[in-house]
Amino acid sequence: MADLDVDARLDQLFASEPRDFTATRDALVRDLKAADRADEAADVKALRKPTVAVAAVNRVARTHADEVAALVEIGAELAALQADANADREELRDLTRQRRTLLLRLTDHAAATTERPDGARSSIMATLDTASLDDALRDDLRRGRLTQELSPAARFVLGDDLPSTPRAAPRATKRAAPPPRDELAARRARVELDAARARAEEAEESVREHTEAAEEATERLDAAHRHIADLEAALADARAELAEAKRAERDAQRAGRRARTEQERVVSALHAAERAVEP
Repeated sequence: MADLDVDARLDQLFASEPRDFTATRDALVRDLKAADRADEAADVKALRKPTVAVAAVNRVARTHADEVAALVEIGAELAALQADANADREELRDLTRQRRTLLLRLTDHAAATTERPDGARSSIMATLDTASLDDALRDDLRRGRLTQELSPAARFVLGDDLPSTPRAAPRATKRAAPPPRDELAARRARVELDAARARAEEAEESVREHTEAAEEATERLDAAHRHIADLEAALADARAELAEAKRAERDAQRAGRRARTEQERVVSALHAAERAVEP
């Protein structure tokens, strides 16, 4: 275990199907513990199983690595331009269009690998969008090692929505103020949503674990039935051999009796012959 290649095993882990993620992860954890690498084992054990959408993003990061790298690079360029007050607006618009085209194309590629593309599309796009703009997540995105879905990014105005010239501020009009947003309620809702997703993932993992346990029990039962069948066949063979041995014994006894009878006949004839030649 001293030469355990954790990086390669992590690539294998994130390349696996979501249903195989936990088992593959736990196998790596066991190997790390066996190699006395407890800290790394704890880090790997903490990895959450990707959802269907996140697994699709990880797949497209491996199958379309150049396009994902381009999405990350354009995002970085746009961030730099937006931070520059004197940036060329046409360049901003052009890069924004390029980024949108890449984002849509990658979303299509990733969604096509799922069983329900339409249902996963929005989560895939949001995760690609945000991860490609986040300094802490870009590397995980490029390597196909994301573990959680992300909310849509709001850093860039897309395409033709970007105004070519500054617009004059509209004259103030007297209108009713919008109702204040309940930030606390929004935060609570987000917390509840995250908790619900976590519970759903735990339930899915529990179902998978129980399903695997049931499959293992079925395999053990099948093996026991096969073993019983083998024993019954061996018993039948032994009984057949016993019956054959009994028949051979009976035949040998009958042959022995016949031999003794013949012996007695021969001895009697010999005695008679001896008496006949006596003076």
